[in-house]
Amino acid sequence: DLFGLAMGQRRLPPNYKCADDTKPKCTCPNKPCNAKNPPDCTCDDGSTPGFKPPCDDGSFPVCAGGCSDGSDAVLTADLLQNPPCPDGGFPRPRTCKCADGTKLLRKLLRAFLQQG
Repeated sequence: DLFGLAMGQRRLPPNYKCADDTKPKCTCPNKPCNAKNPPDCTCDDGSTPGFKPPCDDGSFPVCAGGCSDGSDAVLTADLLQNPPCPDGGFPRPRTCKCADGTKLLRKLLRAFLQQG
């Protein structure tokens, strides 16, 4: 899952940013950080850090049945504080679709490759 991957690498995903496009400062006062114990993150500009919507129309995708219990995932800008699934986990990526038809997997792969 996204959170486990990010925390396992001891860094946040590159697209978790502040309003001024800088990286937030995050601490984990009660280790280990995980989906049930997210890090505390702040932004120097006073904004709340978050994820930008990945769909080209500025919305978040719908992940029908994407949670491990079969429920729909609710994606928001603050996935670390508001996990999209009831169990605190993240949806299976292949279940997520943008209403505008944005090809998410292609877009995410392109963003990942540009980080290198």
